[in-house]
Amino acid sequence: MTGASGFVGSHLVDGFLRAGHEVRCLLRSPARPGWLADKPVERVEGDCTRPATLAGAVRGVDCVVHAAGVTWSARRSKYFQVNAEGTHNLLTACAGHAPALTRFVHISSQAAAGPARGREALSELDIPRPITPYGESKLLAERHVTAFSRCFPCIILRPSAVYGPRDRNFLSYVRMVKRGFLLELGSGRRTVSLCHVKDLVTCTLAAANSHVPSGSVYFVADADPYPWGDVERGICTALGVDPRRITVPAWSLRVMGAIGQLYGLVTDRPVRINTARAAELLEKRWICDVTKMTKELGCTSSTDLTRGLQQLVRWYQEQYWL
Repeated sequence: MTGASGFVGSHLVDGFLRAGHEVRCLLRSPARPGWLADKPVERVEGDCTRPATLAGAVRGVDCVVHAAGVTWSARRSKYFQVNAEGTHNLLTACAGHAPALTRFVHISSQAAAGPARGREALSELDIPRPITPYGESKLLAERHVTAFSRCFPCIILRPSAVYGPRDRNFLSYVRMVKRGFLLELGSGRRTVSLCHVKDLVTCTLAAANSHVPSGSVYFVADADPYPWGDVERGICTALGVDPRRITVPAWSLRVMGAIGQLYGLVTDRPVRINTARAAELLEKRWICDVTKMTKELGCTSSTDLTRGLQQLVRWYQEQYWL
C-alpha cells in the first residue's frame, strides 16, 4: 500500500488489517511512520518517484492499493511528478516484479473528472474536465492505470471530498466556524458530494475482492449530494456555536487566490488558497452519481452526515486540534 501513513491511507491500513490481510506499506521514511506507529505492518522504504526503490516493495504481493499523492503544492510540476509519473512508475514495477498480482486499486479523485457542468451529477460516462493541476495530474494517472489494465486487473476509485478522523483538510474550516464565522463564497448555493473515510475503506476492500472488468472506474461518495448549508449546520451543531455569516465576493476570492499563488511560488511552499483552490471553491456543483458503485461493487454509504461531522469535531477536540 502506498500513502499508508497519511489520512486516507492509514484508515485503509486499519481496514485491511481488520479484514485479516497482511499489509506491506511503502514509506519514504520508515522512521517516520505517522499514523502507522505500533500497527502490525511491514514497512518498506521507497518512493513512487524513485523507480529503483519499487521492485522490492511490490515483489510477492497479490494486491496493490495506491493511495499516495500530492494534494497541495506551490508548483504545477510537482503534481505531475508525484501523482502521474509516480503512478506510472509503480505500475511499471508491478508489471515487472509482481507476477502474482490479482488487483491494482488506484485511489484517484473526483477532481480528475471536475465539477458537474449542469444540474445532473457526473457519472463515469461523462468526459472528464478537471479544472485544477491536481485534477489534471490525477486524470493522467488514471490514464496510466487504464493503459496497464491489460497487464493485470485494475480498478480506479474516484472518491469525492473525504472527511473523518485524522483529516486536516476540514480542520481550518472547523476552526473558523468555532471562532464564530461562516463564509459565503461567491453567489448562489453550493452542492457537494461527500464521503466518510470509513465508507471509502469499505469500497476499497470491495474493489480489491471484486471480479469487475479490469479498468473499471467508480465514483465513491454518499448516495445523495448535500447542500453546503447542511454541512454548515452539522458543524455548528457539533461545536454548539451560532456563527456570523460573511459574504466573500467571487472577485475577492480570486484576488486572494492570486496572492496565495504568488506567495507559494516565491517561497516554494504550499498554500491553502491559490488560483486553483479559488476556482474549486467557486464551483457550485461538485456532485457525482454513485449508482455504478452501488450496483457493481455492492457498496452503500453507512455514515449519516450529522453523525459523521459530530465524530470529526469530537476527534479534533480529543486531539486538542481545536
